[in-house]
Amino acid sequence: MRKISGIIAVLALFVLTASCGILGGGNASGSANGQASGAALKSLYSQYKTDGKVDLTNLNNIISMAQLVNGIQGLGGVDDKSKFYTDFAAGLILGSNNLVTQQTSKPVTGTLQSLVSGTDLSAIAAAGLAAAAQSTQGQQAQQTATTASNNVANTVQAISETTAGVSNTLSSLASIFSLFGGN
Repeated sequence: MRKISGIIAVLALFVLTASCGILGGGNASGSANGQASGAALKSLYSQYKTDGKVDLTNLNNIISMAQLVNGIQGLGGVDDKSKFYTDFAAGLILGSNNLVTQQTSKPVTGTLQSLVSGTDLSAIAAAGLAAAAQSTQGQQAQQTATTASNNVANTVQAISETTAGVSNTLSSLASIFSLFGGN
C-alpha cells in the first residue's frame, strides 16, 4: 500500500509538472507566448484541414486550444504598437513554422487579441489542464487513459455546447484559418 501511495505521489507530481510545461505558465515574453500560440494554431489548423472542423473530442485539440488560450492571455488590453504585441506577432510566425506570415500576423494577432479581451476562456484552460493530466496518465496506463480521455472529451463537448468561450474561440479560429488559404 505504501508503495502504491508513493507511485501515486510521483505520478501526481509528474502530471503537475507536465501540465505546466504543456500549457505554459508564468510571465513569459510576448515572443515566447507568440511561439506557443503559433505552435498551437499550427496543430489545430493541421487537424482542421484533415477533418474539416476542430474536433473537440480529440484530446490533442483540447490541449492545443488550452495552449492557445494560455499564450494569448498577455494580449488582453495591449495595443498593436506595444512591444509585447510586436514580439507576440513575431513569435507567432516562428511558432507556426511560417503558417502565420508577416502579412497575416497582424490580423491573426488582432483576432486573438479581441478574443482574449472579450471572452471568458477559463473553461477552455481548465479543460486543457484536465486533458493534459489525462494524457500524461495515458502514457502510464493506456486502458485507464482511454476511459479518462473519453470522460474529458465528453466534458469538453458538454462545455462546448454551453460555453460562449468555446464558441467564440472556434469562431475566431475559423476567421484565422481563412487567412491561411491553401497552406
